Amino acid sequence: MARHRGVWFPGLVLLATLALLVAAVVVGGPQFDDKGWGVRLVAYPALMLVAPLVWALARRSGPPPYAAFGLIMLPFLSDTAANWLDLFRSVGWWDDASHFAHWALLSAGLGLLVAPSVRPRWVLVPLVAGTGSVLALAWELGEYALFIRTGKEAGGAYRDTLGDETLGTLGSLLAGFVVAWWATRRSVASSR
Repeated sequence: MARHRGVWFPGLVLLATLALLVAAVVVGGPQFDDKGWGVRLVAYPALMLVAPLVWALARRSGPPPYAAFGLIMLPFLSDTAANWLDLFRSVGWWDDASHFAHWALLSAGLGLLVAPSVRPRWVLVPLVAGTGSVLALAWELGEYALFIRTGKEAGGAYRDTLGDETLGTLGSLLAGFVVAWWATRRSVASSR
């Protein structure tokens, strides 16, 4: 039972995200118009489950890294909840803050997954930052294809996309430093 002690964290994040996604598609509202919520209803849970599925398929020993899974999943919940609260329209700085924070969380989760296997530890910084940067680019391409290209946001999309990618990369870089610090500290503590 101790092996699954932390399962509540990613489980709760996944269930809350699913509930908000279903409600967004069923109830709707102006904050959901032209933002691909039908696609998000399928894509978000699928993306949230990639890391746990890869972990399970790899048949790793030891307890699953539930904290890492939860960190990877949190940005999807945050994005969905922020849309419900209409924060992207009503709070001018919210979009920028969310791109930084979401990529920091997601990248930290990914970093925690790979940290035990990465030597030397300093490699974690460029690995996590680079992976996060590539994923931020993929995210922006998905946003463009789903709702920017033909939506109301097309006029300012170039500047917004460059800013989003920059903030996502900076969040990923911060996550790289934090994960490298954490892994080094943990390694030193375990060698005592």
